[in-house]
Amino acid sequence: MRYRVAPLPDWDELDGADRIRVGRHYRVPVDGDDVLVIPHGRPGWLRLPPSVVALLAAIDGLDVAGVRASPDFADVSGTLRALYDGGLLYIGGRTGLRAERAQADPATSEPPTALLLKLTGACDMACSYCYDYDAQRWPGRMDLDLARCLIVECLRPGRQLTLMFHGGEPMLRFTQMRDLVEFADRTASTVGATVRYTIQTNGLHFTESAVEFLRRHRFAVGVSLDGPAHVHDRNRIDHGGRGTHQRIAANFDRFPEFMRSEVGYISVIGAGTDAEELDATWRFFRDLGVLTWKLLPADAEGRATGQAETASFRKTFVDFLSARLEAVLDGALDHPYITNLVQLIEPFLTLDRPNMCMKMPCGASTDLLVLDAVGAVRACDCSYHPVFQLLPAGARASEAASQPSGGLVTRGRSTASSMTLRARERWLLDEAPCASCPWLHQCAGTCPARALINNGSLFSIDDLECETRLALFPRILADLSRPNSALRRYHDYAKRRAGPALAAAAAPPR
Repeated sequence: MRYRVAPLPDWDELDGADRIRVGRHYRVPVDGDDVLVIPHGRPGWLRLPPSVVALLAAIDGLDVAGVRASPDFADVSGTLRALYDGGLLYIGGRTGLRAERAQADPATSEPPTALLLKLTGACDMACSYCYDYDAQRWPGRMDLDLARCLIVECLRPGRQLTLMFHGGEPMLRFTQMRDLVEFADRTASTVGATVRYTIQTNGLHFTESAVEFLRRHRFAVGVSLDGPAHVHDRNRIDHGGRGTHQRIAANFDRFPEFMRSEVGYISVIGAGTDAEELDATWRFFRDLGVLTWKLLPADAEGRATGQAETASFRKTFVDFLSARLEAVLDGALDHPYITNLVQLIEPFLTLDRPNMCMKMPCGASTDLLVLDAVGAVRACDCSYHPVFQLLPAGARASEAASQPSGGLVTRGRSTASSMTLRARERWLLDEAPCASCPWLHQCAGTCPARALINNGSLFSIDDLECETRLALFPRILADLSRPNSALRRYHDYAKRRAGPALAAAAAPPR
């Protein structure tokens, strides 16, 4: 769902009989006597001093003519306009912050802005918590003609497509990836579109030619690295059971600038991780001098099936991010910029959410489509549960082109699975505990994939994400509402100094 601001017309254009109502909202106390006001059912927020809070109570229920006749109208008209534009005041049943619902017909809606291609199911690592591993998908090799069909469907004049390469290990099919990049560039040039590229890799296949290619095409590169050797090698092993840390670390000597300034890092942590280990991992990336780092909990799928998160793990995770947030609030603005914190700050800064995972609804099947290694079209890469499969495996490009029901994008969005994902949005707004939470439109109701994995139902809330956001959002907004916000500086520094690396680490793939 997108939102736009329809500004309040001139006061003399309004019907004098129109009633003014203060919309349902939530109030969060901050320092001094100010109050943070969050409109119910809409994104956005306002920081109000006591005088404006009193004004809300005074005008609620009055009509426009009565307010305009007030001797104080000239002094408060600008404030009333800001409250209307911010979605807090309703005049004649309308408010300024308005939702733009997506088109209901999949055939006429815009194609996704991100396409993730899982080139192969194989990987030369055997991480103990790999959510992606499956014996049947392991030998899978993507049909490149099918990938080209999807690229053509997603490229539209004047739009940008993010093409994301994943696996298995995508660098095992480097030649095929190069061919797809060249095809996407040619096609985009022909139709008047643009393409940007990201890749998530295990870091074992960087060569002079590979790095040159990634740089030439301005790839946002994400590398999976869990921290110092004793942490990384416990889980990220090869098929002989040997640790892989040394082989990845060698790249810092071979390509020092690339590895430190152009790569974003993702560390996956299991339910047994403790606070001391997280602190050691943080120090490791700080001392390496890299620009960005993201912390991800292992998903209980693939090789990690049955390894459920615990309450103590959730507390460790939340406490660590809370401590790093407090350090930033105390003035620690140096890198590595923690992608988790940047992503939690961002929803308060804009109505247009650059992170598809924190939109209402999330971007699964709308902003993002996935073509996996065995030819299935999926709504998201974060789970292999059947609800995320839009079209079955085994499709061929010739079959896709001959379907009377339209292309792969349209057919995928018309499935019951896609409709179920959209139904979750209605559940969040009307029935879930989130419906009465002030942070719903900043949080987006947590990741549906994680909720399904951890609770067995798509119509549930992921406890880890919920606890993290409830703990951090009030502190984040309290600071962002100040004129000299430390968190706003942190966010802006991260975007300016580490944009591509940050984009790679912020991508959905684990």
